[in-house]
Amino acid sequence: MADKIRSVALVGLGFAVVAAGCTGPDEPPTPSTPSTSSTPPSITGAQLDVSRYLSTPCSGVPAALTAQLGLVKPQDAHDTVLVNAGEQSQCRFTSGPPLSAAAEVRFYPKALPLPLVGGPGSQVEATSVAGYPAGEWVLSTGTDGSFTSCQIIVDVADGQGLGTLYNGPAGEPVTASCAKARQLAEGVLAALPR
Repeated sequence: MADKIRSVALVGLGFAVVAAGCTGPDEPPTPSTPSTSSTPPSITGAQLDVSRYLSTPCSGVPAALTAQLGLVKPQDAHDTVLVNAGEQSQCRFTSGPPLSAAAEVRFYPKALPLPLVGGPGSQVEATSVAGYPAGEWVLSTGTDGSFTSCQIIVDVADGQGLGTLYNGPAGEPVTASCAKARQLAEGVLAALPR
């Protein structure tokens, strides 16, 4: 089981944006939330700068926060996860052993990520995190016995944003994975310099 979660978590971390529209054979598609506008809400809070974390993304994630979530083994990565978002970087975490969860914090210093994943037909549900415009994206509900997966995408400044992804163990309600993805986003936002 740990190998299955590990394989799915790594694939989910690297290709979550591409695979989000796919569901398992026993899993119905997540209903899309109609969008009333293709323009995301404007940022009313303090403009945050995530560009300092491009080269070392794990330095932007508080260790106390990830320890609270049972996530260890941080690893800096520089994969292009969100197409058309320019340079981006990720800090990846796993729990374990045994592996029961995986997570990622992504920094987008050259693009607003929310407009790239939202809009008509999108499965991203509009929300806010710490007063910033955000979207919640359920990637896997786990109804087919696999992991649960939820992503939170946040616009933090004109032209910048961040995202969090949390993959929980099979059997964990997706609402718990979404709550952990949100907790991760809130903790990172709280730690960013004002």
